[in-house]
Amino acid sequence: MTLSPWAPEYRRLSIGIVALVSVFGFEGIAIGAVMPVAAADLNSISNYAVAFTSFTMASLLGMTFAGLWSNKIGLARVVIFAVVALAIGSMVAGFAPNLAVLTIGRSIQGFALGIDLVTMYVVIGRMYPEALRAKAIGMLAAAWVVPGLIGPGLAGLLVEISSWRLTFWIVPFLLIGPIMLLLPELKRMPFVQTPMRSDAKLQITSVLVAIAALSAFQVGATHVGRWSVGIIAATFVISLSVTAWSTKALMPEGFLRMREGIPAIVGMRGVIAGAFFAAEIYVPLALQEIRGASVALSGGVLTAATVTWFAGSWWQGSHKLRYSRQQVLFVGALLIAIGIALTPVAVFAPVNIAASALLASITWGIAAFGMGLCFPTLGVLMLDQSPEEEHAKHSASLQMSDSFGVIIATAIAGSVLALASVQQGIESKTFITIWIFCVFVGLSALLFIPQIQRKETFRP
Repeated sequence: MTLSPWAPEYRRLSIGIVALVSVFGFEGIAIGAVMPVAAADLNSISNYAVAFTSFTMASLLGMTFAGLWSNKIGLARVVIFAVVALAIGSMVAGFAPNLAVLTIGRSIQGFALGIDLVTMYVVIGRMYPEALRAKAIGMLAAAWVVPGLIGPGLAGLLVEISSWRLTFWIVPFLLIGPIMLLLPELKRMPFVQTPMRSDAKLQITSVLVAIAALSAFQVGATHVGRWSVGIIAATFVISLSVTAWSTKALMPEGFLRMREGIPAIVGMRGVIAGAFFAAEIYVPLALQEIRGASVALSGGVLTAATVTWFAGSWWQGSHKLRYSRQQVLFVGALLIAIGIALTPVAVFAPVNIAASALLASITWGIAAFGMGLCFPTLGVLMLDQSPEEEHAKHSASLQMSDSFGVIIATAIAGSVLALASVQQGIESKTFITIWIFCVFVGLSALLFIPQIQRKETFRP
C-alpha cells in the first residue's frame, strides 16, 4: 500500500498543518493583491517595496527564534506564539494611519511567518517517515491553493464594500479553527529537548546585525535618485559586507562559497526565492497602476500561480517521476527564468486588460510551476542530508536564505521604482527593467546545481 500523509494515522495532523498554512497563505496572497491600493491610500507608492522587505526582515528574527527554541520549550508553544503574533500584526497593519505603522504591523506578521516556516519543516521531519516527506512538503504547497483561489477575489470584494484594511482585520478570526485542530497533534509529538545551543547569543546577535545591515540596504535603495551615487554605492557595499559577515553564524559553513551539499542547497533556495518573489510583488502593481486592472483581476495572476506551484510540487513528489533531483532543479530554475522573462510581454501586450491579465496568469504560472519543482525538492534534500537533531537548525537556515535573497532582490528592484518616481515617473519600462534583473538572478541559480550532492533518483 502506498503511504500517504492522509492515511488515518496522519490525517488529523495533515489537516491541521494545511489549515494553518492556508491562513498564512491567505494573508500573503490577499495582502499582496491589495498592497498597491494600500500604498496609494497612504501616499507611498515610491516606497512600495518597504512593506515587503520589512515583513521578510522580521521573518529572519522569527526563524532564529524558532530554530533556537523549538527543541527547548516545545513546538506547541512556539506555534501558539506564532499564531498570536500573526493576529496582533494583522490588527496593527489594519489600523495603520501611515506607512510607518503599516511597516510595524507587517514586521510582526513577518516574525510570525518566520516561526511558522521553520516549525512546519520540523514537524514534518519528526512526524512523517522519510518515504512520506516529499509528499508532506508538497502538501505545504497544496495549502496555498484554496487561499490562492479565493484570496484575490475576496480581497477585491472587501476593497469594494469596505476597505483594504478589512483584509488584515479578518486574519485573527481565520486562525481560530486551525490552531484548535493542530494543537492536540503537536502535543502528541515526541519532545526532543536539547540544551540551548552554545552559540545562541551569537545567533541572535548575528541576525540582529543582519537585519540592521539589510535595513540600511533598503534605506539606500529607497533613496536612489535622491542621494549621490557615491553615498548609495557606499551604503550598498558596507551593508552587504556586514550581511555577509552575519551569515557565518546563521548559515552552514561554506554557504558563501557554494560548498557542496547543505550549503549549496541553502544557497540555491535564496537565489530562486529572490528572483521569483522580487518579480511577483510588482505584477499586481504593474497591472493596477499601468493597465488600470482591479484588485480581483490583478490578483487573479497570483491565483494561477498558486495552482501551478501546487502542480509542480505534486509532480516533484510523485513516485512515478524517474528523474534525479538535480534534473528536477534544472528544469525548475529554467522555468522560473522563462516565466519572469515572458511576464512583461503579457502585462504590456496591446490587448484589453482582461486578456492581458489572462496572459500574465499563464506566464507567471510557468514561473510558479518552476518554484513548485524547486522549493520542495530542496527541502527534501535538506531533510535527507541532515540528522534529525539538526532539522530545526538547517530548516531555519533554509528559510533565512529565502529571506536574504528576497530582501536583497526586492530592495534592488525597489530602487528602480524609487529612481523612476524621482525622474520620469513610473512607466511600463520601470517594471520591464525590474523583471529583466530578476531573470538574471533566476538564471544564476543554475550555478548551484552541480554542487548539490546526489543522494538518490526518484523511482516508482
